[in-house]
Amino acid sequence: MSLQSVASSAAIATDHTCAVQPEHTAHSLSHYFPDYFRAVQANTEPLRRATYQLRHQVYCEELQFEPERADALEHDSYDQRAIHIAVKHILSSALAGTVRIVTSQFKNELLPIEQYFAGNFTNTVLAPANFSRQHICEISRLAVPAAIRCRTLSQQQAPSLERACSKLVAVALYLIAQILCLRAGREHTYVMIEPALARALRRVGLHFIQIGEPIEFNGIRAPYYLDARTTNATLSPEYLQLRVLLEKQLFDKNNSNRPQMTLCYSAPEQPAAC
Repeated sequence: MSLQSVASSAAIATDHTCAVQPEHTAHSLSHYFPDYFRAVQANTEPLRRATYQLRHQVYCEELQFEPERADALEHDSYDQRAIHIAVKHILSSALAGTVRIVTSQFKNELLPIEQYFAGNFTNTVLAPANFSRQHICEISRLAVPAAIRCRTLSQQQAPSLERACSKLVAVALYLIAQILCLRAGREHTYVMIEPALARALRRVGLHFIQIGEPIEFNGIRAPYYLDARTTNATLSPEYLQLRVLLEKQLFDKNNSNRPQMTLCYSAPEQPAAC
């Protein structure tokens, strides 16, 4: 399966109203992706608010997984201890996608996957409880708007190469998440996704291991584990190239917007921890 086909599968895994479009003829879109899109960490209040707005647009308005809110912001208690990530469309500065990394410092700070699958992991060896709380995290709330999921980004104006590169936004978000997981020392990574998306990501080279049976949660979802330290060895060459370019966008010493990886917060009835 080609780079573009895998990206298409990932992009539409949660939205079956979007039809797969013909592949672009470019040998590799990874090289051109940074010309149109930029990886950023949403570590300011305006950027975090923008991610909540995008999540509301996707989860509440487009997919109707969550009820619409008066303030048009979709957020929850996990956001207070999450690293927020976005991909920005360079020309318009609009967000093309977002995802978050939920972290944990203390035993009372469960990951979402621990709450939904409590006591029901079929692979208990890889369950979060077997690892230090400081080394686990969960990637969740992937949100890519319909214009990107269905590849209708400015169809009349955007160059065809830009539209083709937009297919990579969903996968790019997972790659950025893996980069930041490793930078934060959170190598034991969890997701709760559709089995079809897990298969698509495996073809990319993100070898998520299923650790529980699927449940109904905004569609069929199953829990998966990934050791983030393995990704450099398992990613296909084109996606490894994209990962390198995304990491350069995030951490280039000349990039004034590079992420600040310090994460410090207080849990209820616990001392502050950094």
